Amino acid sequence: MALKWKVSHLERLVVAVSKYEVTAADILFCADELAKAGLNDYRKLFDLTRLARAMSPLDIRSVGLRLAAAAHGQAFGPIAIVVASDAIAGSVALFQGAAGADRPVQIFRDRYVARVWLDVTAPADLIPEVPET
Repeated sequence: MALKWKVSHLERLVVAVSKYEVTAADILFCADELAKAGLNDYRKLFDLTRLARAMSPLDIRSVGLRLAAAAHGQAFGPIAIVVASDAIAGSVALFQGAAGADRPVQIFRDRYVARVWLDVTAPADLIPEVPET
């Protein structure tokens, strides 16, 4: 699996870290698993600093459109995405445009700054906790 994530129920936070290459299937699988677990309201930090290359623009748009359709009418927590290059930042921006997110999404170059933004944007104590399964 090219995308691994951990959930902190105490912090109402999902932290996902990429490996060298992430596919559309990896992202969609992650989104499906988080939705099944009822974690859509949680804050999310995606660390993509290890990505060696971006997905194709067609795959990025397809993932964005699919996630937008799945999210229709549902509440979602903010997303902080940490990248290491302009190329990956551009791909994330393309994804944002296709997803038409109704939630705060920001791109960062520093994981610490991304986490601070999540804490300010959506304090953990204001997000309902999902019981661990």
